[in-house]
Amino acid sequence: MNFAFIPSPSNSTWEIGPLTLHFYAICILLGIAVAIWIGRKRYEKMGGNPDDVSDAAAWAVPAGIIGGRIYHVITSPQKYFGADGVPTDAFKIWEGGLGIWGA
Repeated sequence: MNFAFIPSPSNSTWEIGPLTLHFYAICILLGIAVAIWIGRKRYEKMGGNPDDVSDAAAWAVPAGIIGGRIYHVITSPQKYFGADGVPTDAFKIWEGGLGIWGA
């Protein structure tokens, strides 16, 4: 058995009624929740108010998602602004497209 290769799951979505959940989105949300939880604990140990971490995350997380989407749109202009592009599709985040450095 080759342990250097981990195959991708055959299914990457989870259907709950009309809602489709992508596994990568669940992982991102779980990572955000764990980061906030760890940040709150560490900041409190340093003598800070843990609510400050939550307050900062309330602004930083949406800003990061919006920034990732803007980066994706800027680096894939043909899809949105090319000859067959539809500029309003840039707002359809549920269709995928999020630039994440290091991913």
